[in-house]
Parts: sequence; structure tokens; C-alpha cells
Amino acid sequence: MAKECLCIDVGGSAIKYALIDDTRTISEHGQVPTPYDGIPAYLAALTDLYRQFAEKIEGIALSVPGIIDSENGVCITGGALKFIENFPLVTELQKTCPVPIAVMNDAKSAALAESKQGVLADCQDGIVLILGTGIGGALVKDGQVHMGKHFSAGEFSFITLSENVDQGACNWAGVNGNPRLIGMVANVKKLDPKKLTGHDVFRWAGEGDEKVLMVLDQFTRNLARMIFNLQVIFDPERVAIGGGISRQPLLLEYIRRNLDYFYDLNPMYFPKAEVVTCKFFNEANLIGAYENLRMRMDF
Repeated sequence: MAKECLCIDVGGSAIKYALIDDTRTISEHGQVPTPYDGIPAYLAALTDLYRQFAEKIEGIALSVPGIIDSENGVCITGGALKFIENFPLVTELQKTCPVPIAVMNDAKSAALAESKQGVLADCQDGIVLILGTGIGGALVKDGQVHMGKHFSAGEFSFITLSENVDQGACNWAGVNGNPRLIGMVANVKKLDPKKLTGHDVFRWAGEGDEKVLMVLDQFTRNLARMIFNLQVIFDPERVAIGGGISRQPLLLEYIRRNLDYFYDLNPMYFPKAEVVTCKFFNEANLIGAYENLRMRMDF
């Protein structure tokens, strides 16, 4: 019988979960609200999920926000979960969930999924960029997700782009986070950004709205510039773009077009990385968390 593990992806608004077995079959999808009223409520929500599947599973695989020490199962920070700092999540959770547990940062989980089963599976060196409210991501070095000395490698959101660090668009998240794209489109369309979504933006772009296409070009020009910089620094074979808006073919088309602009503009030759869309979308973090558990617990 296939070994099933409970895989959990803690997000800003919801905790997603599914069962994954050693044939990589995914079942029992679901989600519950993410609690924000402290560690006891957080542990209770995770424990409730364990108890729901306790008779079927042989381990728990967690993908969580923040800087995560996966070796020791410690959340150094909690990302959007501000109440978590230097918290031994695995140790505390095992008090109520007596099975093997492994934890990994969410963006690194997505990168692990892509490096094991996805578009980076044939790459030694690659980069995963997750476009969302911020810029999540990870470096894959020699076929392994690179953690960094302090487990914070790949925190691309905080790359500073301006000496005016007190301004909203001074870092990469401020320039290329989804709210920035929506805000730019709202500005040219004279609309309330709170009433717009990414779907609206790409619907207008697909219809050929010239103002929206101009914004998309500007937005992806900034994104391409940063990909070019990462290429110069790290020299990856492939850059994989993930996140909800990565499903939009126009996004990749404009990124590639603007990336060519920077390569053509540069007087020196630099090898070009292939830019692709991630294979996994909503399931990436769950799959990566499962792969992390397998590696650490010899499943």
C-alpha cells in the first residue's frame, strides 16, 4: 500500500492541504482559514488537520512563510505570521502529532518541486521566481535548493533598488509585486485599484487595450532587468516564473521581449538563460513540502 503524507501549505489567508503518496498521487484537497491570533491557535489548526487524517498518514510535510531552518525545524521568522519568531515548530507540533514532520520555506518548497519533478529537473543551476504580493523565490545550485548561511537565500522581495529606502517602491517587491501592476493599470484606467484584479488586467491586455499593454511593457521591463542582473550574478541555465499571474501567456511573452532588449543593449556578451513558466501552480508548495519530507525522513 502506498505511504500517504499530509502536506500542508500555510498561506496568508488560507492553510491548504492534501494527501500525497509515494506514487506522487494527490488527493483530499482542502483548505481552512489561516489563524492570526497567536501560536496556540496556529498549532491547533495544524493539529486538527492531522487528527482528520491520523489513521491514514505516516508523516506531515509543511510549507510555511518566513525564514525557516529546515534542518532543525525552526521558524526563524513567520513572514505574514508576525507572531512567530524563533519558534521550534516541528518540536512543538510533534507533541500533538506523533509522526515524522518536516518544514520548509514556501518559495523554497516550490523550487524543490520544480527541481525534482518540474521544469528545472534537468538543470544543475536554476532560479525560481514566484510573483505574488511580493517576489518569492529560490536558487537551485548543483541540483539542490540553496538555503544560504542563515536560511534566507532567495528573499528577492527585499533587494533594494533605491537609496530612498523609506519609499514604497524602493525594493523589488514594491516594483514588481502584483499590487504594483494593479495600481499602475488602475492609474491609466482612472479606476479604484481595490476594485481590480489580475484577471481584469490580463483580460484588457488580451483585448489589445493600448494603455494596459503599455503598463505591462513597463512592468515586465523592470522584471526583465532584474532577471538580467540575476543572470549576470548567478549564471543559471533556466529561470522559472511562478505565481498566479504566470499562467498568463502574455506575461512570459513580454518578459522575454524585454529581456532580449537588455541583452541587445549590453556591449558585452552574456549567455542567456531560458525563461519558462513553472510546471506546478497551486500545488507547487505542497509537492515541494512532500519532497522535503521524503529527503529528510527517507520515505
